[in-house]
Amino acid sequence: MRISNIRRVVSVLSISLVASTAGAAERTPSSSLWTASQGAGARASAQMQTAAAPATGDPSADSGGFFKTGRGKAVLSLMVAAAGFTVYSKYHDRIKSVIR
Repeated sequence: MRISNIRRVVSVLSISLVASTAGAAERTPSSSLWTASQGAGARASAQMQTAAAPATGDPSADSGGFFKTGRGKAVLSLMVAAAGFTVYSKYHDRIKSVIR
């Protein structure tokens, strides 16, 4: 029984070693795939540069606008409710232990 356990361990280790060395072998891309990907990347970056609109306005003027929206008010009310529930739970706990 002991020898079969050793065989299992050795077989698992050898399989993992073979799998890790096979996965570590890095393949080089073919030249046609490489040039195609380079051309696609260059075209995409050129399109992004032409499509991007210039930034306008002062970003500090827009700060604080999130909490004026309905979604922001809902998030703020949930945060206040969670903080209130935390304080309530701390002082109204049923477990009265010296350790806590």
